[in-house]
Amino acid sequence: MREEDAAAAELAVDLMKRSGASVSEESINHVLAFYAERGDVPRAETFMANALGASPTETQRDLHIKAHLRAAAPKTIPEQALSVLHNYELQSTPAPMSSYSRLIASLFSVPSSIGHAQAWDLFTHMRYVAHPNPDAQLYAQMIRACASSLVSSSEPERALDLWTEMTVDHALPPTRGAYTAVILACARAGTGTRGRGYVHEAFRLAKEMLDSHRDARGRAAFRPDGRTFCALLEGAKRIGDLARARWILAEMVRGDDEGGAGAAEAVVDAPITEEVMMHVFHAYASYTVPFKRTAAPLSTQEAGSAEKPSAEEPQDSHPSQPTEDITKQPNIPSFNHLPPQSRSEVLGEARALFGRILDDTHTAQAPFAAEEPAGKFAQVQLTSRLVNSYLSVYYKHAPLHDCRQLFGSIFHESGVAHNARSFVEALERCANAKRGTERTEALAFAEELYAQWVLVESGKHQTVNEPVSARMIERANVAAVRLWTLCGDLDRAVAQVKSFTNRYPPVVMRSPPAKLPFQSTRTVLLGARPLVRMTSATELPDDTVPPILTFTDIELLHHRLVAMGKTKDVGFLKWACKAYEGGLRIRRDATMRAEPRKVQRSS
Repeated sequence: MREEDAAAAELAVDLMKRSGASVSEESINHVLAFYAERGDVPRAETFMANALGASPTETQRDLHIKAHLRAAAPKTIPEQALSVLHNYELQSTPAPMSSYSRLIASLFSVPSSIGHAQAWDLFTHMRYVAHPNPDAQLYAQMIRACASSLVSSSEPERALDLWTEMTVDHALPPTRGAYTAVILACARAGTGTRGRGYVHEAFRLAKEMLDSHRDARGRAAFRPDGRTFCALLEGAKRIGDLARARWILAEMVRGDDEGGAGAAEAVVDAPITEEVMMHVFHAYASYTVPFKRTAAPLSTQEAGSAEKPSAEEPQDSHPSQPTEDITKQPNIPSFNHLPPQSRSEVLGEARALFGRILDDTHTAQAPFAAEEPAGKFAQVQLTSRLVNSYLSVYYKHAPLHDCRQLFGSIFHESGVAHNARSFVEALERCANAKRGTERTEALAFAEELYAQWVLVESGKHQTVNEPVSARMIERANVAAVRLWTLCGDLDRAVAQVKSFTNRYPPVVMRSPPAKLPFQSTRTVLLGARPLVRMTSATELPDDTVPPILTFTDIELLHHRLVAMGKTKDVGFLKWACKAYEGGLRIRRDATMRAEPRKVQRSS
C-alpha cells in the first residue's frame, strides 16, 4: 500500500484467504481506505464482497460511506451516500458517528436550503436511531451551522441551547472550535435591539474563553485564532462598533509584532487575512460619525467672514461638505485611540489601511510605505469582495463624485476584476443619491454602470464569469427603476419594469423544483430516509425562485405615476405585482402538495 498498488494488495489478501491464513482487519481496512479516499466505489464494493466473510465492521462501514461521499460531485447532495447510510440502519448496524459528521459537513457545504435542512434532519435522525449523544466535534459543527441559518442571518437561541446541552447537560469539555462557533452565531445576530445583546454575549463568551480555562501558571488553554477574531469582527461591524473593530485589528498587529509570545498569547495564530480586512472595512462603512459640520455653531470671529459662503451653500451638505474635509485631511492618519470623529477621518483611515495592503502585497506603491515597517498585511489576498468592502466605506461617507472616481480606478490599480456585487452596490448608491448636483452625477454614473450590468445579467461580460443570483438581479433592476423615477424619467422607469417582466415572466415561477426522495414527510418507522425531522416543509425556504418584483420595490414609481395621472401605467404596475404575487402563491401550494419522485429498485 505504500507504493499505492491496490491491485497487488487485493491479490495478497486473496492468496491469504485461499491458503487459509487469517487476514487481519487492519490489512483489509488499508485497502478499503485507499479506494475510499479516491471515491472508487465499484472497486471498494467488489473488494468488500470478496474479502469480507461477515458483515462489515464499524470502520469498514465508515469507509464504505466515505467512498460514496467522495464519488459524489462537489457542492451537490450525496444521495447515494445517504442511501447507503440508511441501508446500514435498516440492517441494525448503524454507521459510526464519524460517518454522520462527514455527511452533515458535506450537506452544509451545498449552497442550497435543501442541503442545509437535510443536514439538520440527519442530525436529529442520528440522535433518534444511532447515537443519542453527539461528541464535541459534532456539537461544534452544528453550532457553527446556526450562524448560517435558513430563515435569518443567525439563530443564536438554538446555538446557545446546543452550547448549554454540550457543556452543562453532557458535561463535555468545550473546545476552541466550539467557542468560536457559538461566538460567531451570536455575533451574526447583531441586528436590532435583541441582536445587539447577542453581540455583547459573543464578546462575553470570548472573555470566558480566555479567562475561564487557565493552568496554574495563568496560561490560557484556548488562544483565539483568526476565526475567533473574524467572528468578533462580524459582531462589531453589525452594530457599528468601530472602536472595538479597530482594537481587534490592533491586537492582531501587535501579536504579529511580538511573535505570539508572552504578553501576546491572546493573539497567537491570527494572521491578518482578506476576510479580516473585509470585516474591518465593513465596520468603517457601518460607523456613524459623531461630528457633523452642519451641527457645529460658527464662532463669533468667523461669523462675518462665513456669512456669505453659508448663504451660497445648499442646505444638504452631504454632497459637498465631505469633499472639503477630504482635501484638508492630513497625509497620514493618526490612528488615535479615539475612533474617527468626522467623515474625512474615516475615509483617511480606510485609505491608509488599503494603501498598506497594496504595499505589503506588492500590488502597487502605497502612499504610506515609508512611514512604518511593511509586512503586517502581506497575507491579505486582493479579491473582489475586499475591494467591494473598501468601496462601501466611500458609499457611506464620501460624496458620489469621489465614489465614481474610485470605482473607475480601484479595480485596475489592485488588479482585481469586478463581480456582480460591485455593480449592484454602485447602482444602489446612485439610487440613494440626494437631490441636486449629486443626483445629476448619479444619473451619469448609473448610465455607465447599467450598460455594464446588462452584459453581466446576460452572461456576456468580459470579467464577470460566475452566474448571477436571482436576488442580485432583483436588486440591480430595483435600483435602476428607483433612479429613473427620482430623476423624473417615468417612461424609462416603466419601460424598465416591462423589460423585467418580459425577461422573467411571472408564469415561470409557478412550477416548483422536483422533490427528492429523502424529502418525503410521510410518517414511517422504517425507511431509507430521516425518520425524525427538525425542519418542516413550511419552514424550508425556496432559494430557486426566479427574479420577481414586489410592490415595495416599485412603490415610489407607483406614487409618481398616480400623481401624474397615468392610469394605464398604474394598471400595468398593479398587474405585474399581482402576477408575481399569484405566481408565488401557486408555487407554494404546488410545493406543499408535491410528492417525491419514486426510486426504482432493481429486482
